[in-house]
Amino acid sequence: MELRWWLIIWACLCFSSGSTNMLPVFIQDMNNLALSESTPVGTVVYTLQGTDPEGFPIKYDLVGTDKFSVNSETGVVTLNRPLDREVEDTIKFLVSIEDQNPDKKLNLVLTQPVTVIVLDENDNPPIFKNSPYEVDVPEDEEVGKTILTNILVEDKDSVGDNLEVGCMSDQWTEACESFEVVPLNSSSNHYTGALVLKKPLDYNERQFYQFQLYATDGTLNSTAHVEVKVVDVQNSPPVFSGSLTGALSEDAPVGTLALTIKARDADRAQPRDIMLELVTNPLDFFLLDSNTGELRTAKPLDRESLADPSSPLNLTVRATEIVNGAPLVSELTSTTATVTVTIKDVNDEPPRFNSREYMIEIPESLPVGTPLPNLDMVVIDTDVGLNSVFSLRLSDEFGAFIVEPSTATGSASVTLRLNSSLDYEDPNQRKFILEVIAEELHTSPRLSSKASVTISLVDVNDNAPEFADEPYLATLAEAAPPGARVAVVQATDRDTGRFGTEGIVYQLSGNGAELFRVDNRSGVITVAACPTPGLAPCLDYETRKDYFLQYKATDNDGAGQSTVVSLQISLTDSNDNPPVFTTPVYKASIDEDAVKFEPDLQVQARDIDVSSEIHYSIIEPATHPFWIDPLNGRILVRSETGVVAPSSDSNKIVLTVLATDGVHNATCKVEIAVRDVNNHAPVFDTAEYDANVAEDAPIGTEVAAVRATDMDSGINSEIKYAIQKGALDSFAIDNVTGVVTVSSKLDYDKRDTFRIQIIAADMGMPSLTGTTEIKVHILNVNDKKPSFTPAIQRAEVSADAEQGTLVHNLTAVDPDITDDESLVYELAADRVIKAVDKNGKEVSEEGIFGSWFSVHFNGSVTVSQRLDRERAAVLTLPVRVTDASAPTLQQTDGELIITIVDVNRHAPVFTQPAYVERLLEEQPVGTVLNTYTAIDKETPIAAVLIQPPSPYFQIDNVTGVVKSTQRIDYEKVHSINFTLVAIDSGVPQLSTTALVTVEVINVNDEEPVFAARAYDATVPEHSDGGTRVVTVTAVDKDEGEFGEITYNLSGALSYLFTINPATGVVTVAEGAVIDRENTGDIYLRAIASDNAPAQVQKSTSVPIHIKVLDINDNSPIFSQKVYKSTIAENLRLDPPAAILQVLAEDKDDGINGKVEYKIVEQSESGTFTVDPTNGIIYPAKPVLGNSTYHLSVTATDEAGNGIHFDTARVDITVLSVNKHSPVFVEPPPEVRQLEIPENAAQADYLITTIKATDEDDGENGRVSYYLKVDNQNVGETQEFSLDPDSGELRTKTFLDREHKSEYQLVIAAVDNGTPAQFESLRLLTVVLADDDDNIPRFQHAQHNFSIRENLPPGVIIGTVKATDKDSGENGKVYYHVLEGNEDGAFTLDRTQGIIRANISFDREKRSDYTLTIYASNNPLLQQAVAVFNSLENTTETQDPSITTVKVKVLDENDNEPRFQQKVYYAGVKHTARVNEPIISVMAEDPDLEENGTLIYIVATSNLFKFGASKSSGSVVPSPFNISQDGILMTAHYMSEYNQDRFVLDIIAQELASPHRQAKAQVYIWVIDRRSLIRMVVSRSCNAAAVVGDGSDGGGSVARRLEAAGAALLVAGRRLPLVHADTRYDDWCEIHLHAVDPTSYQVLPVEQVLETIDSKYDELKDVYQEYGVETLIAASATSKAPDSFDPALAALIALLIVLFTGIVTFIVVCACLKHWVIPPPSMPSSKGDSLARRRILEELSTTENPLWLETKLRPYEEQELTMNVFGDQNEQPNGDQPQADNTYATIQGSRNTERFGDYATLGGDSPTPLEAALGFQGSTFKPPSPNTPEPPPRPSDLGSL
Repeated sequence: MELRWWLIIWACLCFSSGSTNMLPVFIQDMNNLALSESTPVGTVVYTLQGTDPEGFPIKYDLVGTDKFSVNSETGVVTLNRPLDREVEDTIKFLVSIEDQNPDKKLNLVLTQPVTVIVLDENDNPPIFKNSPYEVDVPEDEEVGKTILTNILVEDKDSVGDNLEVGCMSDQWTEACESFEVVPLNSSSNHYTGALVLKKPLDYNERQFYQFQLYATDGTLNSTAHVEVKVVDVQNSPPVFSGSLTGALSEDAPVGTLALTIKARDADRAQPRDIMLELVTNPLDFFLLDSNTGELRTAKPLDRESLADPSSPLNLTVRATEIVNGAPLVSELTSTTATVTVTIKDVNDEPPRFNSREYMIEIPESLPVGTPLPNLDMVVIDTDVGLNSVFSLRLSDEFGAFIVEPSTATGSASVTLRLNSSLDYEDPNQRKFILEVIAEELHTSPRLSSKASVTISLVDVNDNAPEFADEPYLATLAEAAPPGARVAVVQATDRDTGRFGTEGIVYQLSGNGAELFRVDNRSGVITVAACPTPGLAPCLDYETRKDYFLQYKATDNDGAGQSTVVSLQISLTDSNDNPPVFTTPVYKASIDEDAVKFEPDLQVQARDIDVSSEIHYSIIEPATHPFWIDPLNGRILVRSETGVVAPSSDSNKIVLTVLATDGVHNATCKVEIAVRDVNNHAPVFDTAEYDANVAEDAPIGTEVAAVRATDMDSGINSEIKYAIQKGALDSFAIDNVTGVVTVSSKLDYDKRDTFRIQIIAADMGMPSLTGTTEIKVHILNVNDKKPSFTPAIQRAEVSADAEQGTLVHNLTAVDPDITDDESLVYELAADRVIKAVDKNGKEVSEEGIFGSWFSVHFNGSVTVSQRLDRERAAVLTLPVRVTDASAPTLQQTDGELIITIVDVNRHAPVFTQPAYVERLLEEQPVGTVLNTYTAIDKETPIAAVLIQPPSPYFQIDNVTGVVKSTQRIDYEKVHSINFTLVAIDSGVPQLSTTALVTVEVINVNDEEPVFAARAYDATVPEHSDGGTRVVTVTAVDKDEGEFGEITYNLSGALSYLFTINPATGVVTVAEGAVIDRENTGDIYLRAIASDNAPAQVQKSTSVPIHIKVLDINDNSPIFSQKVYKSTIAENLRLDPPAAILQVLAEDKDDGINGKVEYKIVEQSESGTFTVDPTNGIIYPAKPVLGNSTYHLSVTATDEAGNGIHFDTARVDITVLSVNKHSPVFVEPPPEVRQLEIPENAAQADYLITTIKATDEDDGENGRVSYYLKVDNQNVGETQEFSLDPDSGELRTKTFLDREHKSEYQLVIAAVDNGTPAQFESLRLLTVVLADDDDNIPRFQHAQHNFSIRENLPPGVIIGTVKATDKDSGENGKVYYHVLEGNEDGAFTLDRTQGIIRANISFDREKRSDYTLTIYASNNPLLQQAVAVFNSLENTTETQDPSITTVKVKVLDENDNEPRFQQKVYYAGVKHTARVNEPIISVMAEDPDLEENGTLIYIVATSNLFKFGASKSSGSVVPSPFNISQDGILMTAHYMSEYNQDRFVLDIIAQELASPHRQAKAQVYIWVIDRRSLIRMVVSRSCNAAAVVGDGSDGGGSVARRLEAAGAALLVAGRRLPLVHADTRYDDWCEIHLHAVDPTSYQVLPVEQVLETIDSKYDELKDVYQEYGVETLIAASATSKAPDSFDPALAALIALLIVLFTGIVTFIVVCACLKHWVIPPPSMPSSKGDSLARRRILEELSTTENPLWLETKLRPYEEQELTMNVFGDQNEQPNGDQPQADNTYATIQGSRNTERFGDYATLGGDSPTPLEAALGFQGSTFKPPSPNTPEPPPRPSDLGSL
């Protein structure tokens, strides 16, 4: 700064001294300007400013820097090159300013130094300083130990987060779990850390780890490669690999390879040699090569010599590491394993039987599955294992027997079981000769042997007689004479002699069996002698048609087995009964044009003679339109007549139908009512009418008149007109005249034509219709104004539009015109034009806007002069449209809003015409490239786009930020170009473009890739250094040094080889020793790394497998110096059995290691030979037992031609063998069955002692005894035990003969010989002698049987069966009935338990029976009472010798349905709804279920019109339905039948056959409310006698009222009384209507009530008994007076009060002496009386007075003009004087006794207060017009 000021002072002095020109001066010189190093090139960073005292122009310049440039005129300084703080943190240079003197020689320049400070940005990634990292770690290194301490990271930037280093776990998960980076020191630009072991290492699992570390400063990242090599440590014992199991045949030659045992050192880096040896070798059977691990047989194998021949042989093998040339046994250097060798047996013996022939006898009744007795068959196969497994099968063509077991191993006691029942009667089954074959299963060839078994059958009585058919049917004429042959029924018996057919005796039993007889030997059945053949009690078809008998055949002359079959003897009938019609008169109705009856009309006659066939015919009248089906009686309309027409004087046709069976005849009448039918539809005069009407026609204007005619007459020809469709509420029609009129305002523009369908319907039932169509044309009237569409219209025009430019076309519509030219458009001059400027402010019209636009007649709007948008931007023009064709002026105003649009003139401009950017490859998607902006002088920028779109970048069209859309690979693209387009928002829109070039910067992102996934090579052992092995090659797709590759090797044996780092050639290292015997396969890894800097270097590796080739450098070595073997003296010589295998190992491979064996010396020449290839020693001649042989064997390599050999000694010991099997001696062989008493069969009972001998000596001759169970030798079973040494056979538990009577035991005698044991088998049968120690037992405590009712006696119902476990006579069972057969309804067969019916049952009398049956061994029931009492007194569970038999009698359809009444009466209101219940009509059928199920049918619905005494016919379909529970209900609305009545024929028909029917009639009156009588009783509605259902013998109130009123009272609904919204359940309101009992017409209510009231004295007791409180007409209604005069009303009221007072006083005085309070007529409490009084008081107080006799009228006129109020206080108890009944009508006490004809208010009559309130005792006068309505009923109780 000081220098700068000195220069300025010096310049000033010079200027002042030498010249008048002065130096320019800086105002802003950019000294100490701070700039971020990330400032983009091209950015304006500063503006230099200076001034010249003389005012000359100034020129700026920069000296000493290329980083910046300056505009010499403006002083604007721009950055030219990128800044990098890490290279240059300050920039120093000079700035100069020079004035521009016109005399250039006098220009003065001022120069001064400036400094620009470069600010740091985080733009450098952290860098690992000493990477890559490599470290060797022993596998036993401790967890937590630091294995690498020199992790150093630096960051050139001084800003950013503290550096963080870690493992890239997303790519190297396992490595990052094993190692952890621990920070030691961390800042924003320096990091020091260490690598720590997290998990234990294992060389065997993984030899090295390669992974990458990452370093980050929060924004930028870098990576470094780490390789951790795991160093193997000798810390693992050897491990076995491969299978340790083998299998050999027993006859395998000596030297046979059993398996190869493999073991290796678990330490794989420098593994030690392994030596294998046998630790245990049972019987010295095997030799093990210590080097190769081959386990071979050392001598012949003998499976039987093993301790457990069925188990494999286990050997223990030890693997030991060779340490310093010698094996070292320790936990870390040796391992043992168990080797399992299975010795397979050789088959050399067939299975053998203990005898060649067997002979036995069996009874034919032997049960299936029973073993054949006295068969002692044993099969033995001395082989073992699969060789001793044999099958047993029978050569039995009948399949009558099976052999057990089917397979066995070693030995088996053979049992033959009966497989199917035997029959001595079959000649082919009396003797069987079987062949039992024992054959080996799993050998080849299969050895076998055979034995024959002869079985003879003994006959028993095991067949019951058999009938050829069951049941038997026979027919017989009912008049057959005695002795007439009925049938011959014979049975056969397959047994022989008296057990067979010749010993059969026949019997006949059952209800009616006495009418027949049977020859007991021949089976001929004849008619028994009877005094009256054809008539009861002899055979009579009408009395009994069928006889169900039991026919029994018994063999053994009647003492043996028996069989019972059913025999049905049916009698044939003769025709001796006439047919009978089900009803004498049939009634039906049919329409006059019907072609059939609906429902069908069918007559039916029945003939009890089954042989009769009935035919039907119509015999009268001579002519009629019907015919009858002669077979089924169905009456049909003749097809040729087609129409049914009655005679002129009647609507009824009566037919006489004849039914004949050929002999007898019957007739019935059929009355057919023919109904008239409405069969002509109305027809219009024309099918279509046409009419015109103006659209302004007033409502009611006549349009047209239609007319239709109907050929029918009467009501069927009356026509009503109606519009069906098409009028749309615009027209109406008079339903009588057919005149069509306008009904609403018409509008031609909405609809100009109507097509109206008009329907004409007659009044017939059903109604028929005809249709026509009237077409109405609406005449148009011009009566509507035109209208703009839309009312406000809009348009736009450019501000520079020329004069005459079309702006808009106005649109308007007028529905009255057809030509749009009739509409004239104009500018409404009488309205103001509105204007708004571009800022939205309203502008005054100023009289000029009207000239800007012109509105033409056709609606077009054009520009009429130049527009000025600055004055007005939006104009609203008032426009008008006129209908020129209208007779009157029709105009409509609208608006047109015109927007004047501004014009765009300037395009946007980018900050640069072109951009050059640099971007690193492989940047993540979304990396920001730069921000690009453009400016526009007029309008904002609407968007900045990339056009066409770039696949690599996208731009935010608002912010201008460009980001990458995919990762960019430098190897694929080096640079990218795209074009930016900026668009403004003006009109029209303008745009500009700028080119962007993106240079892609290469980074090291590709790893080297080897040409192969793995390499294989070979090298001879002991090769010299430099021997070439293999060449590996890799390529890297990166460019430059990033793509150059360097090779190196890794691996435990990598020191044996070298690799050329440039070419990848692998050679043997100098001084390396490669020995195949130590290492046969070498595994290395070749690593290829690129030459990038350490922090970004990438590498990869592949495995190399090098196989070492062999040379002959080793001698053979025997696995043992001395071999030993033990053999049996019976060793096989042809083919020779292998004894053992000597085994020598030569570590060399191929021919170099092939060994040849030779015997060079033996103790007895020629006794043994050796296989030269496998070393197996064989016998050459027989050997002696209990002796030892010695041999010397050599092994020479190169197949005997080599120079290397070894020698071993062999010692062979010979043993003697077991030769004989045990032989049974006790019990003697002929004893096969042992008997013991049942009561002696206790635990530990000695049955016998088994003894067997063996000719062998020592252990070979010692015998042990066992029980053979499931082919296993056991010492005991659940029942028996056998001492293995003494042979004592004992019982283990108590034996029960009833549980099992005999036991078959297989005894095994086994010697203890070696090497094989022999076994002998024997079958013994243990039989238990029987005691009578069991009672008979029923299997079920209860039996359930059923029998149909009405069956004849003797029918079998069921059989009960009890069993006795005893045998013989002790096991015979007899059956007795203890209880339940008191009426003798059943019989019980004492020996067979067969229960038969003794009577014919009737279910309706009794439906079930219970019998108690006792089973005993005694055929006679003695002391039955004592037995029964003992059973009742027992407290334990039910005695098993007792069973309960429940017999259910099944129902048959043998009862006819019956209605409770033949005639029912009911009423239904004409307002009744559909499905409204009317009455319950129930029929009963005592049968059950389907037999008792009834179907209800409304057969006919005969309509009686009001006042008619004859039916109009049956209405079809019926207006009534009946439910299947008998509820009769409405099926249609009843309004059309008001005041009519119906007589319904109801049928209740059985659902089941024979479908019998019951019939009843229901009289139904259709009434209205005026016909109802309302009766209120102080009883609940549940009291049946209230309505009079007849349950009280006809004395109910209704019946009494009927008698009094000479009318039939039909009860309707009954409901609890509801008054004042209070429900009284103990009061009932009942509706009745009265019917004349002769004419069945509904009687007027007034007439009935008057008649009943006249007989009040006869009914008073009934009223009191049933609590009848009121009886009135139900239709009482209130009417208001026509007018009301207040003055007159006041005068009348005054007169009434005065008159009432006088009369009251007179009456009270005259009657006090007559008012007596007698005791209540019904017991009740005071509370009940008060409640009763309250209800009565609440009832209508204006009920009508009684009808009184003439003699009382004068008193009533004087004394009852007003209501009488009396004293209601109760009178004191006591005798009351007899009252004069003259004035009894007003006596008020309820306790007053009723007297005389006029005592209507006495007794149970109301109190004086009640009388004053209107209650009149029993009946009431019909209501007058002034009578008010009773209180309304609540809605929830329905209508009355």
